[in-house]
Amino acid sequence: MPEVPADLNAERLFVELAENGEGVRFESRKGAPVVNMVFDPQCQWCVWEFEQFRPFMDRVTFVWHPVAVLNPWSELQGAAILAAKDPKATFMEHEKHFRDEAFKGLDVRKMTLPFEKREKVWDNSKIFRRAGGNSVPFGVLKTTDGRYVPIPQVTTADFARLSGLKA
Repeated sequence: MPEVPADLNAERLFVELAENGEGVRFESRKGAPVVNMVFDPQCQWCVWEFEQFRPFMDRVTFVWHPVAVLNPWSELQGAAILAAKDPKATFMEHEKHFRDEAFKGLDVRKMTLPFEKREKVWDNSKIFRRAGGNSVPFGVLKTTDGRYVPIPQVTTADFARLSGLKA
């Protein structure tokens, strides 16, 4: 399991993303633990991470916040997801096409995207950096008892151990 940065402030990252970030919410049951994740739309490990979390989707609310750290397409794809009428469906469409040969994920080359959604991707990126984050995928789990648990790139088994939930 990758290491958590020594200077990471997990609570700050979780709270700032919740209050000032924008993401795609995969809602679970009421009162469920919440994970605020940052992902780069061009990151193959972020796609892998989403798959690792699937067994928990009925018991944990996941909010995926797009950031731009890998290349110029990251900002545009993140903005396209956030600007969509149905961001969750668009997020899933992006994941579905991530391994396409012609273009990884949503093909944004001819899209006109709202500047405010492009800004939101950068807001998410700044929040991540200010809290000490340095690689994606990364997130913070807020447990039902109020603890903030850093979630670096993890397997299903690692997440089960960190969260105290069964896969």
